[in-house]
Amino acid sequence: MTRKSTARSDRGARAELVETCRRLHARDLIGAGEGNVSVRLGPDRFLVTPSGVNKGYLAPGALVVVDRTGAVVAGEGRASTELRMHLAAYAARPDVLAIVHAHPLTAVALTVAGVPPPDDLVPEAAVTLGPIGLAPFATPGTDELPAALAPLLPHHDVLLLARHGALALGRTLAEAFDRMETLERVARIALAARLAGSCEPLPAAAVDRVLAAAGRPPRRPR
Repeated sequence: MTRKSTARSDRGARAELVETCRRLHARDLIGAGEGNVSVRLGPDRFLVTPSGVNKGYLAPGALVVVDRTGAVVAGEGRASTELRMHLAAYAARPDVLAIVHAHPLTAVALTVAGVPPPDDLVPEAAVTLGPIGLAPFATPGTDELPAALAPLLPHHDVLLLARHGALALGRTLAEAFDRMETLERVARIALAARLAGSCEPLPAAAVDRVLAAAGRPPRRPR
């Protein structure tokens, strides 16, 4: 890859990442300095949001490039305090090229209430989210968090972090964003159903039929 094409790829990734952050903010999936987003630029280079800023108003030049150890190799800001979580996910999942961490209000509220992850209520939950991993509470910005996620990362594209937020992995930023947006929408369905009186999951056989219709394999037994 030439230096010119690398620069063009970097510019495109920056524009897409900034737009993803704006969409997260517009949909109330993050607020104030919450959340962080990253994209894999190459085997040892990752573009990540800076720490301590409102991600809804980022400029492409504010983004930071880090290596696999977390060292900043380009940019003047400080990388997200949740960078260790992102790097752990990339190390565990070579297929993942983009990560979105947000604080979806309803989905997080369900973890506070001790409600199971809403991954089997409606067809879009089964197809878009897959089985949702639920990580126990871990102190944000510390090594506790990647350690809590480590057993879950190989098996889940969407993870709920108890009393904290959610992590969506994707082959593209668009896919990771769609998973985060779908998580919150399905969580709202779960809350509304509970308020209406009952929130029953789809039977396992129905989930498998939905997955088959979408060309996906059946779920493994839990």
